Amino acid sequence: MEIKELKVKYKKLLNKAAVANGRKETIFYLNHAAKIKSKLYSNTKVKCYRCNGVGFLRISLDATKTCLSCFGKGFLIKEIQKI
Repeated sequence: MEIKELKVKYKKLLNKAAVANGRKETIFYLNHAAKIKSKLYSNTKVKCYRCNGVGFLRISLDATKTCLSCFGKGFLIKEIQKI
């Protein structure tokens, strides 16, 4: 599936979960949405160019700062656009 199709399906599942009747139905939709979200992130996740996926920058031997490019996550989300 394309990324656009996955995004549409993800949004539909979240909308269905919002209007679901019971707890089991809500969890069913949210679990399926989580699987799709993991597919989206695996296709669009790129290591941070500043911290190389670590999440922090070492300033000296005793001090580190959170990488502000990726906000400590270690990866960036890129939007794939077709020309």
